[in-house]
Amino acid sequence: MFRVLLRSSPLAADAEDLTAVVFLELWRRRDSARFVDRSLLPWLLVTAGNVARNATRSRRRYERFLAALPAPEDEPDFSTGVDEHLDGRAAHDALNAALARLSAVDHALITLTAIEGYSLDDAATAVGLTYGAAKTRLSRARRRLRDSHPHFSIAEAT
Repeated sequence: MFRVLLRSSPLAADAEDLTAVVFLELWRRRDSARFVDRSLLPWLLVTAGNVARNATRSRRRYERFLAALPAPEDEPDFSTGVDEHLDGRAAHDALNAALARLSAVDHALITLTAIEGYSLDDAATAVGLTYGAAKTRLSRARRRLRDSHPHFSIAEAT
C-alpha cells in the first residue's frame, strides 16, 4: 500500500499518512470489506486510489484558499522603539540614582522646579529657604548632576 500511495504523493510522510488512512478505513469497514478471490488487495487498491484523490483535492482546495487570502501587511519594526525604551529606562534609572545622592533639600528643589514646574520662589518657600539661598543651592545641585552625568540637562528655573 505504501509503495502504491508513494506514486501519488510527492512526500514519503504523506504516503505514510495515506497508508494509515487506508488501513483505518479497512478497520472501520471490516464487516463490509469485499474479498475478491479470497484477497482484500483489490478492495485496498480501490480504497487507496480514493484516499489519494481525496487528499489531492483537499490539498488543491487548501492551496486555492491560501492564494485567495490577502497579502499580509508589512508590520513596522518595533525593535527601534524597544531600544529607545530601554535606553530611556537606563537614563531614567541613572537620573534617579543621581537625584538620590543629593541632599533632601536639593532633591526637593530640583523636583519642584524642573519636574513639577514651580517657580524658584514657590519652591524656596516650600523647603523653608530664602530665594537667594534656594537659587544658590539649586545652581550647585544642577552642577553636581551635570558633572556626574554630562547628558543630564536640568532646565534653569527662576
